Amino acid sequence: MGQVQDEEYLGGLSSGRMLKAGGIAGYGIYATTKRLIGVKSRRALLKQLAGAPLGGMVGAALGSRLSRDESARVISDLEQKKDFEVPRGNISRIELKKPSFVHRGHLLINTISGEPVKILLADKGDFERLVQLMQAFRSDVVTVV
Repeated sequence: MGQVQDEEYLGGLSSGRMLKAGGIAGYGIYATTKRLIGVKSRRALLKQLAGAPLGGMVGAALGSRLSRDESARVISDLEQKKDFEVPRGNISRIELKKPSFVHRGHLLINTISGEPVKILLADKGDFERLVQLMQAFRSDVVTVV
C-alpha cells in the first residue's frame, strides 16, 4: 500500500473502440504519477454495443485533482483489475498514431526492459484524449506519428 500513498492518479480513458493487440475490444488506459496501467474493459465494449457515447475520461479530468483518499481508492481499484502496468521510469518511448477511416491507430509503449505494449485505436476522439493523457503523464517521451 506504500506505493499507492505516494502515487497520484492523473486520469484515464476506457473505450469499447480500444483493444490490446491480440485481444478483444474494450480496454482502458490509466496514468498515475508513477506508472501506466492497462485494464480489460468489457463494460466499455458493452456500452459501445448498446449505443452509448464512445470513449470518455474516467475519474479526474486532466488538470483537476482527486483528494488523496479518492486517488488512493482509484489506484487500488485499478491494481485489482490491471492487465499490465509499466513503471514511468521503464518507458523509453510512447508513440501515438491517429486512426483514419480505413486504418486503426495505436498507442505503442516501448519499455527499456522488454516487450512493447500495443493498444489499437479505432476512434479519433479516443486518440485525442490519449494524446492529452500521455502528455500529462510523460511528455518527454511522447511522439505522435
